[in-house]
Amino acid sequence: MMNLKKGMVLLLAGTFAVTGLGFSLTARAEGPQARALREREEKRAAEKAAADRADDKKDHPEVWAAIKALRTARDNIQNSKNEKARYKDPALKAINTALADLEGLMARD
Repeated sequence: MMNLKKGMVLLLAGTFAVTGLGFSLTARAEGPQARALREREEKRAAEKAAADRADDKKDHPEVWAAIKALRTARDNIQNSKNEKARYKDPALKAINTALADLEGLMARD
């Protein structure tokens, strides 16, 4: 009788262990759409980092810092879901105008 109880307990423990392992492996699995989305985001991040490195100039560090800050602000506002459209659109236009002016000035330098 004792061996039967031990056997049942071990069988149940093994079943739970295998089931838990199965769930953890499928939770980490990544489908083709999720993989494509992740790769696209990684590519965008790499391109942005490369652009930031290219813009990292020794001359006029304050202006380049302002350009980076404006780009960050623009990205934050674009990705924000809490901003109202009547405030969001004019803010994005003003930031884009300021960026165009500063980048134009730095291109001439």
